[in-house]
Amino acid sequence: MGCLESRASSHGTHGRIPPKPTEGLDDDDLGWLTGGDKSPVTPARALASTNRNSGYREDAPLTVRVQIELEGGWKDCSTDEMRAICRQLAKGEVVFQIHARGQNYQVDFSRAEGGGTQTNISTGKARRLRILDAGEEEPVPEEDVAVGSGDAPESTPAPGADEGADALGMMDAAASAPVSPEVALQKSYGPQSKRGGASMHPYKVLEGNEHAKKCFAKFEENEARLCGEWAVFYHSYATLPRILMHEFKETPDISYLMKRFNEEFAENKRDHHPDFRRVGLSVMCSLASTGPEACVAMVFIAGYSCKDLSFRSVLENLLESCYVPRAKVRKLADEIIAMSEKHGLDVSQFGGKACQSGKAGHLMQLFIKRKLVDKLVYAAKPYGPVDEERMPISQWLDSNKSTQVGQARVLAHPKYFMQANCVRMFVASADPTFHRNRQAFQDELIRKLSLILAEPSLRERAATGIYGGMLPSWWTAEDQRKHA
Repeated sequence: MGCLESRASSHGTHGRIPPKPTEGLDDDDLGWLTGGDKSPVTPARALASTNRNSGYREDAPLTVRVQIELEGGWKDCSTDEMRAICRQLAKGEVVFQIHARGQNYQVDFSRAEGGGTQTNISTGKARRLRILDAGEEEPVPEEDVAVGSGDAPESTPAPGADEGADALGMMDAAASAPVSPEVALQKSYGPQSKRGGASMHPYKVLEGNEHAKKCFAKFEENEARLCGEWAVFYHSYATLPRILMHEFKETPDISYLMKRFNEEFAENKRDHHPDFRRVGLSVMCSLASTGPEACVAMVFIAGYSCKDLSFRSVLENLLESCYVPRAKVRKLADEIIAMSEKHGLDVSQFGGKACQSGKAGHLMQLFIKRKLVDKLVYAAKPYGPVDEERMPISQWLDSNKSTQVGQARVLAHPKYFMQANCVRMFVASADPTFHRNRQAFQDELIRKLSLILAEPSLRERAATGIYGGMLPSWWTAEDQRKHA
């Protein structure tokens, strides 16, 4: 579709970003998104508001990709067509015409949901367009095996009988497949939490708690299954999401987080600084950790959280970022908190009820591909200072040394955390009622969030908000849970 020329549409106000993008929403519904003109943060708007014009000269590299949806899926437009479209968008035009291969097309990026269309003016045939950030992000090859994670802890439902048979067949095939010497070495060392003759005495706090013992046994199974290619970390958490891409612009990898800690946070709240919390996780490196400061088993039973921030505000801000109209955010947050109470989740920090058992602890088991560890993790002392003796942390974690003593900090970058072939997470809750109800809670929550997540097009719209207006080139609407 080599594009030879383009021109702005002469359809009056439709030639530029419109003041009111969609019917059925009043000014307050979209005011939180943009401020002045009530236009949503669509890819076209993000492009028009950035200084990318030089990328659309004939001799300059493109910084975005424009794709068109054909019968076989999304395909890149020609370079000439990309440049022509981007020139118009960079000027603030969202409805305009282009001429390609002897045909005239109208391009329209004025829709509130963020996508665009290209319509053949002669035939009326319309196809969807989208804009991706070219960046450096490229998809990582898919894993050869994805199997169900069992009954507890879990990130996906356990497979049924037929699925279980398929999974076992896949595991047998994987077991017989050749592995690299590096992976074979890691497998010979065994699960990370048991390396170096680690003592399991911290598990004594689990005695008499069959539910907790079952959860830890499942975590151990996960470590044994994945230790060849994945390093593991443990995060005792409250529900504090870190998925808003714009918050990572100043911290694209762990080296930036270390630099910011030394320059901004070391003398100012350290890893409790709000800007650190927005992007970082405090983790231990062994299921049988003894410290410093935190014992994973003990914290799981007793719970661990922060008292110096508003969790309710975090929830509402996240919903707003996913394009939930502002007028509906508070009501939706209330409904989510009530739903959490129904299933036994402790939401006392959100203004709701505590769980009946009094065991409010949660534990996240976080697997990161070994080749990404030094990009996302640094060895840390309590409260976040870099522990230089264990850097680079990959060498420590790839060895056969005990990891029972030693903290780390993880950059929870959505670029990697939203791809199951880069990062995998499994969770368990100390309260047996909520742990048992987790799948039902998630199913009900998904139905509740169908406004923004039900269909691939809606997930794309929510992701566009999370990514600040422009999707990365590797993004897909595929449900990542099936890879766990």
